Amino acid sequence: MASNLLVPVVRVENVRAHGNADALELCDVLGYQMAVPKGKYKTGDLGVYFPADTLLPAGWAEQFGVRSFLRGKEQDRVGKIRLRGEPSFGLIASIPEGVSWAVGDNVAEYFGCKKYEPPIRANAGDAAPRNEKMDPFLERYTDIQNGRIYTEVFFAGEEVVATEKIHGTNVRLGIVRDMDIFAASMSVRRKRPEKRDVTGCPAEFDDSEMAANTYWFPWTLDSVRDLINSFCVGANKVIVLYGEVFGGSIQSLDYGIPKGKGFGFRAFDISLDGKYLDWTEFERHCRQCGVPIVPVLYCGPYSFGKMKELADGNTMLEGASHIREGIVVKPIRERVDPKVGRAVVKIIGTEYDLSKHKEKDTTDI
Repeated sequence: MASNLLVPVVRVENVRAHGNADALELCDVLGYQMAVPKGKYKTGDLGVYFPADTLLPAGWAEQFGVRSFLRGKEQDRVGKIRLRGEPSFGLIASIPEGVSWAVGDNVAEYFGCKKYEPPIRANAGDAAPRNEKMDPFLERYTDIQNGRIYTEVFFAGEEVVATEKIHGTNVRLGIVRDMDIFAASMSVRRKRPEKRDVTGCPAEFDDSEMAANTYWFPWTLDSVRDLINSFCVGANKVIVLYGEVFGGSIQSLDYGIPKGKGFGFRAFDISLDGKYLDWTEFERHCRQCGVPIVPVLYCGPYSFGKMKELADGNTMLEGASHIREGIVVKPIRERVDPKVGRAVVKIIGTEYDLSKHKEKDTTDI
C-alpha cells in the first residue's frame, strides 16, 4: 500500500568497519544498514535520513554533493545498492545549520521531498460508476507503513503474527447487505464482468469471464463465497474480505502461475462494519470455510531482529521457488498506534528490495 513520506531526524548507530572497502564504514539507521564515507559519522551522531525512493529536489542534492548518485531521469530518486558486497539503503545527511530538530522529527516538508510511486498498472477490471447508496460503506484498506522506519509500533515481547507479504494486487470482496456484492482494488470498486453473449447479463460465478477478471476472480471460489455469506447474520451490514490476487499476469514474481495461466488468491483480513477481526478469529473463520490465507511465518513475542530475519528467504507458497517480498506484522489482538493508526507494518526483504523484481513493481488504484 501507498505510504506517507517520512524523512526523519535520526541517530546514527553501530558505526563499524566495512570488510571489503577501506574508504567506507557501515552503520545502522533505524531498521536499515547504510554504507557511509569512513570517518564522517560516529555512533550517536544526529542526521537526516532520506529513505530509498525519496524524491530529493535538485538544490538539496547539489548541496549534499549526491546528485550524480541519485537515480531516475531527473537524477532525484534516492536509491539502494550493494557497495562492495554490503547493502546500503537510502541517504543520510547532516542537519542544516540554524535549525533545532530532535530525533523523530519529520522534516520532509522542509526539504520539499516527495515519495516515488511505481507506475500505475493498467485498469484490469474497469472502474464501476459511483453508487451513492453503496460506495460510502466501502473503506479503503489500511495504509501499511514501513516497519524498518516506524520501528516503535510494537513493543518487545508483544504477541504478534508475521505473515508473508505476497507480491500481487490487493483486492476487497464483500457484501453491503440489502444492496449487492462487490469486488474492488485498493480504492476503486470494479464493474462486474458481463457474459460474452448478446444479452449483456452479469457473469455468474462459474463463467469464464468471472475467472479471467483480476478483481472478481476470488468470487469464483466456493470457499470465499461461503465465508462472506457466513457473516450475513445479525447486525452485520458490511462484510469485507481482504486478500491478494497473484501470478505471472499480475507481477514479476509468479508463485508458480505463469502469465496467462490464471490467478492465485490468499486472504489476510476480514472487517465487519469497519472493525477488523483479531488474527485468531480471522484464521478460525477462514479455516472453517476452507479459504486459503497468506502463509504464517511466525506467531509469538515480538523482536525486531526476528522480524528482519523473517523478511528474507524463499516464498512459502506451494509450487514456487523464488524469493519472498517480505512480511507483514500485526498484533494478535487488534489495536491502534498513535503514529500509524492501525497497528500493522510491512518489512520488505533485503534481497527483494535489491532485486530486479522490485524495479518492475507496479501499483494499483
